[in-house]
Amino acid sequence: MRSEERAGIISVVMLFLWGTLIAEPFHIFARNISTTVRYAFSALGDASIVRSLILYVVVVSAVILLQMLSKTRLGIFIPCVISTALILILVIKSIARSTVNYHDALCLAIPAVIAIILYLIKSERLLKWLTDVYVYSLGVALINSLLFVPIAKLNGTVGIILYITRYNDLDITSSMSGLAGIPELVWGIFMTAFAVLPIIYLATSSRRK
Repeated sequence: MRSEERAGIISVVMLFLWGTLIAEPFHIFARNISTTVRYAFSALGDASIVRSLILYVVVVSAVILLQMLSKTRLGIFIPCVISTALILILVIKSIARSTVNYHDALCLAIPAVIAIILYLIKSERLLKWLTDVYVYSLGVALINSLLFVPIAKLNGTVGIILYITRYNDLDITSSMSGLAGIPELVWGIFMTAFAVLPIIYLATSSRRK
């Protein structure tokens, strides 16, 4: 299967699963990026537009970087690196708080075990799938935050239908609501367009089988 077909399938499936517990390991991934940016730029304040823009740039850059790496021989190691990093962060948090978040521990353990099994059986084809799940789940988190969350805010019924908005790990557009007299949704559409174009370009260029 061509890499762009795999990217499309994964993105669509992850979009439908984003509001469920199945996607929780990838929510944790996006949430840790958001938390890191929030702490690094805490001096700017919670409602800071600048901090929202920084988070936006960081996430888009992360997706693009992961896409580029996934097209190389190093791509199959992305699940290992991300899983290890997330587990280490959880361990550090557990030590600092003297308590363990068993929910997060279980959610992170499942994809880590799957990755280990795939490495042991040397299934490069399945590792490419798992790699792209990590890559494009972050893209789904971004689109959910920029586009679907503002849409859900327009109407309570719409919010119920868009169940994927129950999990918004990247709060980007809320600080921009009403900025220059422009609604939050319009800002979200504008930023989605700029984020999606390079991601689609990289997904459809330099095909990786």
